[in-house]
Amino acid sequence: MAQPGDSGGSPHRDDTGGAQTPDVDELSVHRPRHASGMQHGLIPDILKSVTRSVSRRPSSVLWLVSLLVVLSLGISARFLSFKTDRSDLIDADSEFQQRWLAYTERFGDNSDVVVVVESKDTATIKQVLSDLGGQLELEPQLFDRVFYKFDPTILRKKGLQYLPADELTACLASLEEHEDVLSGRWDRAGLQSTTENLNKRLKATDAVVRGEALAQAEKLTSSLKDFVITGEFHSPWPLFISNSDQLGASSFEPVYQITESGEMGFLLTIPVEAGDDFQGSSQSIDRLRQLIADTQELYPGVQISLTGIPVLESDEMRRSQSDMTIASVISFLGVGVLLFIGFRGFRHPLLAMLMLLVGIAWSLGYATLFVGHLNILSVSFSAILVGLGIDFAIHYLAKYLELRHKGIELRPALLRTSWGVGTGIVTAAVTTALAFFCATFTSFLGVAELGIIAGGGILLCCVTTFVVLPALIALADRGVEPKKLPTQFQGAILRRITARYPWMVTLATISAILVIGACSFSYENGRIVPKVKYDANLLNLQARGVDSVTVQNRVFREAQGSLLYAVSQTTGPQELLERKSAFEALPSVSRVEELASHFPQQPAHETEQLVRAIHAQLSHLSDFPREFPRLNPQAIGLALEDLFLSLRNIDDPAARSAGEALDVLLDKLETFPLQQQIGMLDGYQYAMLAALKGQFEALAAVSDPTPVSPLDFPRAVRERFISQDGTWLMRVFPKSQVWDEGPLREFVTEVRSVDPEVTGTPIQNFEAAAQIRESYLQAAIYALVVIWIVLLVDAVDSVPLVIGLVTPLSVIGLTVVLFPSPQKLLDPMEILGLYLVLATAATAIFDFTNVRNTFLTLLPPVGGSVLMFGILGLCGVDLNPANLIVLPLILGIGVDDGVHVIHDFRMQHGPYHTASSTTNAIMLTSLTSMIGFGSMLVAAHRGLASLGLVLVIGVGSCLFVSLVTLPAILTLISRRGSRKMTSRQSEHVSEPEDSEFAKGHEGLIVPYSSEPALRYQSLEGRPASEDGFQVG
Repeated sequence: MAQPGDSGGSPHRDDTGGAQTPDVDELSVHRPRHASGMQHGLIPDILKSVTRSVSRRPSSVLWLVSLLVVLSLGISARFLSFKTDRSDLIDADSEFQQRWLAYTERFGDNSDVVVVVESKDTATIKQVLSDLGGQLELEPQLFDRVFYKFDPTILRKKGLQYLPADELTACLASLEEHEDVLSGRWDRAGLQSTTENLNKRLKATDAVVRGEALAQAEKLTSSLKDFVITGEFHSPWPLFISNSDQLGASSFEPVYQITESGEMGFLLTIPVEAGDDFQGSSQSIDRLRQLIADTQELYPGVQISLTGIPVLESDEMRRSQSDMTIASVISFLGVGVLLFIGFRGFRHPLLAMLMLLVGIAWSLGYATLFVGHLNILSVSFSAILVGLGIDFAIHYLAKYLELRHKGIELRPALLRTSWGVGTGIVTAAVTTALAFFCATFTSFLGVAELGIIAGGGILLCCVTTFVVLPALIALADRGVEPKKLPTQFQGAILRRITARYPWMVTLATISAILVIGACSFSYENGRIVPKVKYDANLLNLQARGVDSVTVQNRVFREAQGSLLYAVSQTTGPQELLERKSAFEALPSVSRVEELASHFPQQPAHETEQLVRAIHAQLSHLSDFPREFPRLNPQAIGLALEDLFLSLRNIDDPAARSAGEALDVLLDKLETFPLQQQIGMLDGYQYAMLAALKGQFEALAAVSDPTPVSPLDFPRAVRERFISQDGTWLMRVFPKSQVWDEGPLREFVTEVRSVDPEVTGTPIQNFEAAAQIRESYLQAAIYALVVIWIVLLVDAVDSVPLVIGLVTPLSVIGLTVVLFPSPQKLLDPMEILGLYLVLATAATAIFDFTNVRNTFLTLLPPVGGSVLMFGILGLCGVDLNPANLIVLPLILGIGVDDGVHVIHDFRMQHGPYHTASSTTNAIMLTSLTSMIGFGSMLVAAHRGLASLGLVLVIGVGSCLFVSLVTLPAILTLISRRGSRKMTSRQSEHVSEPEDSEFAKGHEGLIVPYSSEPALRYQSLEGRPASEDGFQVG
């Protein structure tokens, strides 16, 4: 009779250096409790075959694996790109994203960096802005569209275009009256001619003419009197433009970006991004901070600060990178210590890490081939693989070491490990991967791409578990005796409590879960509301005391200077101005910025010809004559006397005032000698003609008829508000801080009531937050369906499974046939839910026991989630965009735990006792995740800290349910089942309490296991193979 290890033939050598016994292909295994076809079918056979081949040639396998790693990393280094823009997370086919992309294509997708200059002295602020702005303009490779003042000087020469048509008409009429003067007849505007002309006009029959003449006479007499008496001159000429101040030089002086209080100024610039990596605009921001520091030294009494969306993002990136570096060190040390304690050594944990690195390297190649890039969300896939991929290795090593300590040799132990826990590992990997793949059905591109990469990565880590890890073990443990291998953590006390007091443990833990879970709700205003809310405010993720956040809040508080604004676009300035009025009427809008109001508001067809006519008149302006004929005092006197008589005959206050002034003037002139009179009058005439010429020249300076165009404005302003294709833009600023969801929703709703096509960062934040929540909800529902179906496939035999899954399809198909519009009765989610219920019910009719076990598999993720949200409610921790990403990870870990416990339960007979390897593996996988991510609790970045906290609480909750509640429930179930099967079990030899081999019987062994490592019962006369399976 053959003995154990007797091959019946000559042995041959393998890569391990030992003798290889022939393979035994036909294995007859005693079927464990409730084992499914999957447990004893294709998957176990495949895993055994793979492990047999790998363990036979481990060196060759590892060389091939290394080649694939190098190839994968080479492909990734060459072709894998990075998308750092948050808009890359959003599906480009979404309507709101298409509007955003159209906007960024026209105006660029970079936000402004804002330099804030604060001082009590407005002049100093202007000087600082000019100095710093000038330096930035010298470095266009780092700073684009530098804007700190609006200089409209170039617009002054086109000033007449800003006047209404009636005023231009009057101006042109006045110029026509001076046509002779413009052509060189300056004597027509001399004192004598002007006085005689006024006298004639005062006697005109037209009241309008008399009124204009009277006003000019009042100015002339007052001017002449002041000049004669005091020597002061002021122009006697009426203005060609009634409101000429708006055309003066002061109206076209540079306008600095300074608040009304004059104590805060702003400089805006767009940082130039360095390249296609996660550094973004950090180089520009670093240089700007250096320039600010240098400028600060020159102005010690001025406070210069930096804020803006790019600065907030850069500060967040730097803070998170710094925190992650510290957390990684803590995580590495903590996980290393934990694995050392769990496996009582470093060699096997090191093998697990090497396997994980291979999985991550392969995943990079997979991501390059199937996605082609990483975004700021999918870049976290490696953390997910570390959290889940290492679990497969831990379960494998725990089982392997348990078998080795039972005296099984290296290769048989590897085969039995793959057979014993392989199906559980595959089931856990497939369910978790499919759960991630379900994210591809969501509309949020960032989540979808993360699902594709993480799901594929998990499957690749599963492959490395059965390809790389056995090969590493075969080489590392070659020639090592079992007694020299480390003894792993047993968890004996916990296992003993759940086995001896299942009723007490079940009632106590379920009560605790329900009570703590209820703490996730509160009773407010007569209704139950959740305590754990979703905080979409991105500023709440930043570290406390970050300068850019503090400055942003101060700017908004003191100057209503929100960094976020909506963007509305039109095809022309008139439409934009009409829409601007509608925006300004909204309660949630603070102000609207645009460029259209700086263009002439009069229709061009009304003013263009008038401006051209004025410009043509002034283009003939002659030079001033070198000399004027000397005045005739007698003629001037007679003209003034006639004017005085005309004024005296007019019954009007203005006439009396002019007459009195003229009377005083004439009396004063009589007191001077003749030559002095002539000198005074000559001087006045020269001054009045010079004043008239000055008015002509000033008018000519603003009479350029070339239409005002966008090119007349500085580039830094123009490119912010007018695109190259002629699209006009306005920025709509909120009255409240729209980082919070409530004000944001109000603002978005109101601005959309004016312009449904509005876009901008607030709209992107609003839609993205809604899409993230909806995507995670959809992914959770899809994942639940997929996980449930996979678990049914794992648990139920093929015949009842097919009946259970196909029957509901017939019912739903019949519904589609009978009802022409079934979608009006149920939406797709409801149909999916209906199918799940019907499929489960149909399957349970044929195999209730395994359907029940499938429900119990979901107890860790479901019960753990209830417990987690209760603890979050008690601790006042909200969900946010940072910690939301770990929820799928918690779900995956919870499902994995449930799968391994249920597989352990299926492998046993009699009352259930949690296997030490299962306890150790689940404990280690959970604690490694908790320590790895829990290290983020030291982070100053509140987003990372909350991520670590939620994951520690979530994984800890799943761990509690997996190792306490679920084993106690399974123990109760197994005890009841044992009583029903006492007669059948009495035919077998009773098993010992521990996992030692049964002794005292000759013959060979057959596994049927109360441990997942398989307990053994001695049978007589049956040959066995090297892997310990009973030969049929």
